[in-house]
Amino acid sequence: MTALAASACASGGSSTVPSTTVPPAATSTAVTATGPSSTASTSPAASGPLASTVAGALYLSSNDPLSSAYGAENGAATVNGRNYARSVSLRTDRGSIPTNDAEYNLERAWQTLNATIGVRDDSPVGTALTFEAFVDGRPAFTQTLPLGQSQDLSLDVRGALRLKIVVTYATTADTASYCYGVWGDARLGA
Repeated sequence: MTALAASACASGGSSTVPSTTVPPAATSTAVTATGPSSTASTSPAASGPLASTVAGALYLSSNDPLSSAYGAENGAATVNGRNYARSVSLRTDRGSIPTNDAEYNLERAWQTLNATIGVRDDSPVGTALTFEAFVDGRPAFTQTLPLGQSQDLSLDVRGALRLKIVVTYATTADTASYCYGVWGDARLGA
């Protein structure tokens, strides 16, 4: 069992949060998505590819995903004027990379996923991206955000084996540059 799995638990059937667009007046909001849970181990493992834990939490950026369509960038990212040191950024654009994702093995060991999502501040003006989370293949969260807005996310992942985070290009104009969807300080909690 990996440390990510040992610290992460995903919902066996999380409820879907309806897709919404944050109104332009709002700059930061919070959402909690929960669903039915299944029995899972909550004791973190001390070895394996996801062994990087900090006081019962594991930052996704500390580990490489099991798979990713076009790669994930791990490290610092700025969203809505705030720096998130341990982020996962997924690159996308209108033409060649309309959707990007990263999938993680939770090994039924974590309780929650917490993050602040948004478009990275160095993305082109006019950028809007759709953020999605899937727990064991089931939709658990969807939100579309434009550049300059962010949203706090707390997702119930108890009992889950897999977590897939997805960013999709949602801008109607062709910005001719890459855009980055950020899962800021995305961390799993035991």
